[in-house]
Amino acid sequence: MSRRSDRSGLMTIISALGWPILLGAAATSIFYVLVYRGPLDMPLMHRYFASHPVAFVATAMFFVGVAALVLKLAEVIVQYWSIGGIRLEDAPAGGQSLAEVPDLLQELTRLPESSQQSYLGRRLRDALQFVQRQGDAAELNEELKYLADLDAARQHDSFALVRIITWATPMLGFLGTVIGITQALGDLDANQLATDIQGAMDGLLSGLYIAFDTTALALSLSIVLMFVMFAIDRLETQLLAQVDLRISETLTGRFQQVGGGHDPYLNSIGRMCQTVVEATETLVERQTELWRQSFTVAQQQWTQAIEGVGKQVQIALHETLHESLGGFAERMARVEGESSDRVQQRWDQLQSALVDHARLMQAQQRELMRQGEIMTEVVEATGEVITLEKSLNENLKTLAGAKNFEETVMSLSAAIHLMSARLGSSGQTPQVDLKSSRHPSPKERAA
Repeated sequence: MSRRSDRSGLMTIISALGWPILLGAAATSIFYVLVYRGPLDMPLMHRYFASHPVAFVATAMFFVGVAALVLKLAEVIVQYWSIGGIRLEDAPAGGQSLAEVPDLLQELTRLPESSQQSYLGRRLRDALQFVQRQGDAAELNEELKYLADLDAARQHDSFALVRIITWATPMLGFLGTVIGITQALGDLDANQLATDIQGAMDGLLSGLYIAFDTTALALSLSIVLMFVMFAIDRLETQLLAQVDLRISETLTGRFQQVGGGHDPYLNSIGRMCQTVVEATETLVERQTELWRQSFTVAQQQWTQAIEGVGKQVQIALHETLHESLGGFAERMARVEGESSDRVQQRWDQLQSALVDHARLMQAQQRELMRQGEIMTEVVEATGEVITLEKSLNENLKTLAGAKNFEETVMSLSAAIHLMSARLGSSGQTPQVDLKSSRHPSPKERAA
């Protein structure tokens, strides 16, 4: 019997965990298909959901929690729907006999399986079985309170997986932050800091972005899960309140009471029951106080743990940055000195080159001035040649316009010869020198 109950409990646990994990894995796969190849393929989605392995795990846990909440919501809705279908026959005016309890149990077994496993169906069955075992309905009210507490405990336990996920998701985000900071600081290259500080700082900041994005994603997802869990929990609490009301209306005063005022032990039993009830209430209050204190202590420990991790991360980051920046300052000083020497050498070389170029420019300037003078003379000579050419052209035009120029010259020559002959015959020998003692200008010769 114990093995069968243990096996049944194990199967219940597996079924309670299996469906949320299976549906959550399917939802995670569909989500990342939409992120990589669907309408969600955006840089923001890749940054927060696909930039770090911790982001993948946090997203998968979130969808597992969402699947568990969806299944829980469906269960609550089904139970709301099944409340109206669970009814027992009305009790007679004088109260129902305890001998009819098996008939009532048989009536419950004819209900659908979902109605039998609901809060109302299960509590009715347990209460009737209690009356059947006890053979008396005197303690039925206390049993109903006990069953109500059991249902409240079941309600609390039904959110165990989601509570674990909402607790573990922020821790996973902090773990991703620590891993991201460690990786970013580990990838920081001192040589790159000395040569390319902007590139090194960009790499460090990109690593820190990814590190803190995991925490932001985990906190956001856990907040969503907590709000949805709170809404479903409130809805289920109202369901339990309705179940309590229906149970009270259905079973309170339904059965005939055994014993009466003539029973000498009735008052003692009543006082004992009252004492038990008061002790139970006190125990419940103490248990509630203990739970509250436990939650407060756990919250304080959690806060201290977070503060401790934050301080450790801050100290580690400060020490690492101090060492890195110190080495960077030394390297920068050395690089600055070397750069100054190289700049001074380059400047001296540049001055020498400028002096040489200045000398060459002066020589070229003198040569250009000499060439300019030559060109000026050439231009002046060209002007004279042009003027002479114009004068010659005018003379040629004048000569071309004269008629019988050659005949005139020949006649003139003949006249000169005749005069020479006559003068020679008279004893005088004058000579006519047609040549000038000076060279005439082109204009005169043309005339």
